Amino acid sequence: MVSVFAPVFRLSRPGISSMIQLSARVHRVPQSRLATFAIALPLYRVFDYAVDGADELKPGARYRVPFANGARIGILLEPVESSSLDPSRIKAVLEKLDDGPVIDAHMLELSRWLAEYYLQPLGEVVFQCLPGYLRGARAHQPTRVKRYFLVDPDTERIDALEKRSPRQFELCRALLQNPAGLTAAGLKQVNPNWHGVVRALMERQLVRWDWLQADTPELPRRTDRPTPSTEQAGILNELESRMEGFAVHLLDGITGSGKTEIYLRLIEQKLALGRQVIYLVPEIGLTNQLVERVERRFGACFVTSHSGLTELQRYRAWDRFRRGEVSILLGTRSSLFSQADRLGLIIIDEEHDHSYRQEDGVRYHARDVAIKRAQMLDIPILLGSATPSLESINNCARDTYYRYCLDQRPTRFPPPAMQLVDTGDSKLTFGISARIFAAIDIHLERHGQVLLYLNRRGFAPVVMCHECAWQALCPQCDARLTLHQSVQSLQCHHCGYCSGVPRCCPQCGHDEVRHYGIGTEQLEHGLAARYPQFPVLRIDRDAAGSREALRSRFEQLQSGDPCILIGTQMIAKGHDYPAITLSVILDADQALFSASYRASERLAQTLFQVSGRAGRGDREGESLVQTRFPSHPLLQALMRDDYRGIAERLLQERRDLGFPPFARVVMFRADALELDLALQKLEQIKTLLQAAERFTGISCIGPMPALMTRRIGRYRAQLCLLSADYQALRAVLHDAMPQIQELPSGSRVNWTIDVDAHDL
Repeated sequence: MVSVFAPVFRLSRPGISSMIQLSARVHRVPQSRLATFAIALPLYRVFDYAVDGADELKPGARYRVPFANGARIGILLEPVESSSLDPSRIKAVLEKLDDGPVIDAHMLELSRWLAEYYLQPLGEVVFQCLPGYLRGARAHQPTRVKRYFLVDPDTERIDALEKRSPRQFELCRALLQNPAGLTAAGLKQVNPNWHGVVRALMERQLVRWDWLQADTPELPRRTDRPTPSTEQAGILNELESRMEGFAVHLLDGITGSGKTEIYLRLIEQKLALGRQVIYLVPEIGLTNQLVERVERRFGACFVTSHSGLTELQRYRAWDRFRRGEVSILLGTRSSLFSQADRLGLIIIDEEHDHSYRQEDGVRYHARDVAIKRAQMLDIPILLGSATPSLESINNCARDTYYRYCLDQRPTRFPPPAMQLVDTGDSKLTFGISARIFAAIDIHLERHGQVLLYLNRRGFAPVVMCHECAWQALCPQCDARLTLHQSVQSLQCHHCGYCSGVPRCCPQCGHDEVRHYGIGTEQLEHGLAARYPQFPVLRIDRDAAGSREALRSRFEQLQSGDPCILIGTQMIAKGHDYPAITLSVILDADQALFSASYRASERLAQTLFQVSGRAGRGDREGESLVQTRFPSHPLLQALMRDDYRGIAERLLQERRDLGFPPFARVVMFRADALELDLALQKLEQIKTLLQAAERFTGISCIGPMPALMTRRIGRYRAQLCLLSADYQALRAVLHDAMPQIQELPSGSRVNWTIDVDAHDL
């Protein structure tokens, strides 16, 4: 197996990229040691400082260092013998923050690779690998837990409590049987309301507590695991024979085929060998089922990490996994950078999902970085999806990945075949045709649950004057404001701008201000009025603001009682509710005429994922796709073929057009308060690129305004490099990047580079 990932540039020496043109180190500082530091700045360079004292210089430790007129946090990359700076200009560090490294040697190596491959500033990348809690000057303290002990194991005093205070007696007996003490989790098993009891015992000076390092929890022995199907067992046997050493495995299984059970079985095997596992999912906040399933299977041996937690909570999860106290880290994209000495497997569920791509700050794709990390550590990585990305399918065709196909559901029924519902001549009621209503009626009468997918939140996407055609537009973006009726506001979903709903037209004063189009909020109101006897549940970014509210919605689905579920793309990711018998895609037409070359791939993935939510239980499912263009070639193909057949067609189209994965894309983006300034910056970059000696076989598209030119008050432009010869593209970037980095950069224009960009 050969990795498709290779560094864009080689390091001239550890920690310093060859694209950073630094002068030779000629000055020596005799009385103090020198070290190179990374600082979280959008600059393609590192910084030298003097370090006094006799302590060992440990790469990965944090220091407070002087910078400009203030101070910043720097991470020591490596000690050096000399500097290109005059000794009199080299400043000394202000303070050492850590006794040891907070980022280990492997993560520093991965940071260097990521910075070079994606052409990102090394300082920002290194800090990306730390939890937010440690990116400042906060002290790094290993996670501690309180453990409670008996002050004196005097059985007579304990026995005297049996009649007078049975609950205190019960806790004391438990502590007597555990001389090493009990944590809060242990006390809770004895008495769920243990807090008051322990306080009373501490007042009697029978119990004390102390801070102790937490122990590694024991893996529970499970006897209630589901028996794998013949197909699952065969794939497990194949995977087990390839679980030593680096390899990329793609588990390509239809929706509901039991991919998660294969993940859990492989995790069990790794834990039995004393190894640790990183398990990535697109959005952990929406996968309560998965968290509960992992907890049932592995007890307290895992932690979760995602954006819904506080910085301190995420730091504690990172620290427990780093020290080996827990063996499984279940998290989202940034969890990939969690450190572990015994890492033995990385799993990426829904590997096709766009959420794995970081679009701001340090730009990278978590799936691809995870593959590189697995290669560095010589461990296997498992990708899973019912609708794999075209990149992964192409790598399987090139024999770069192993591919395993799960084609059967453990239940009686296969995924439902999609049926098109033509709405060209139909009257729609809040976006739903008569045929869809008839299907909803039938499934609810049969005590089934109904899922309606509409990827447009809010009440209505357009608000305009019927008299003069005025529209409610965002003053900061080239976008319309969306009506949110529940809070009586107009909101921009791109920059967050918010305003009140006008009573009359601001332009002509007419009171005929109307809304057009359908959003999930309007759909919820309409269905609640039409079906008052059934719960109508909405899951989107607005409804998911409260985790408790979200949990209650999922519990209603889990109950199996008839209900209607409305949602955006959030409901198309990994949910398994057997009572859903009908899935409806209300507006499949949004992506048919998109400017993105990936639109067809994303539409196919969405339709197969949403339709696959139906029929997972003991009843057959039905899937309906509502469209005004039933004769569109892509929709016709979706009705005839499975996802693999569609993917092969799309790959052939990409090959014919010379688009990824048969070419590589590098995008330069600039934004400024004036469009001309952004275009001028990109024109300068283009000139330097084209002046490179090896600029052959590369298409240079632009500079041109971005599809959404104005966003958050700034005008955006882009310059695209497209080439089937990645070696030539790499050579051009290698030659031009030092000069591009030296271009004058004022505060008026910002520019970024996006390697392997997903859109042209």
